Amino acid sequence: MLLTFFLMAGSIGSAFAHALPGSVLVFSENEDYLSFTITFSLEDLIIVEPKFESLANVESGTSPSKKALTALRHYIEAHVALSQTSRPLPIRLINATLTEANNEHVGTYSQIELQLVSTPIKPTRTFPLSLKYDALMHEIRSHRVTVYWQNDDVDDIEPLTGVVDFGYRMVDGNPQTYEIAHP
Repeated sequence: MLLTFFLMAGSIGSAFAHALPGSVLVFSENEDYLSFTITFSLEDLIIVEPKFESLANVESGTSPSKKALTALRHYIEAHVALSQTSRPLPIRLINATLTEANNEHVGTYSQIELQLVSTPIKPTRTFPLSLKYDALMHEIRSHRVTVYWQNDDVDDIEPLTGVVDFGYRMVDGNPQTYEIAHP
C-alpha cells in the first residue's frame, strides 16, 4: 500500500512539469512587404510531425537542408494564414535557422526560427490583418502563441509591442481567426 502511494505521488510530480515555451510571431513592415518570424520549440515540432526529427541533427545557428525547408514550407502553409480585407495574402518561407534557447523552467532547448514574408494588398496600410494560426497547437492543445509588432525606430526603448496572445480554439471546425492591429 505504501509503495503504491509513493508511486502515485511520484507520477503526480510529472504532471506539473513545465511545457516548452509557446510560439512567438514577430511582425515588421517596410514599404513593399510585411516580414515576420515564427519561433517555436524544435522538440514540439518533432512531437507534432515526427518527419522533422532529422532537424535535431542540424547544427545550431545553421539552416536546414532544402528538402527540410520545403517540408517546413508545406507545414506552415497548412497551419498559418494571413488575410487583409478578407482576401488571403501569400506567405513565403524565406529561410529557417535552428538555435539554442534557454528558459528558466525547462533549461536549454532547441528552437527553430522561420523567416517569412508577405505582400500586403495595401502596403502603406497593412493593418488590420487577420491571422489564422494553429501550428503545433493542432496537436499540443496547451501550446500558446504570442504575437508582437517590431518597431524599426532605433531610438525606441522597447522595439517589440505585444499585439495578441492566444491558445488553441476552434470556431465552426476551423482555427480561430485573430485580428492583428498595429499597436
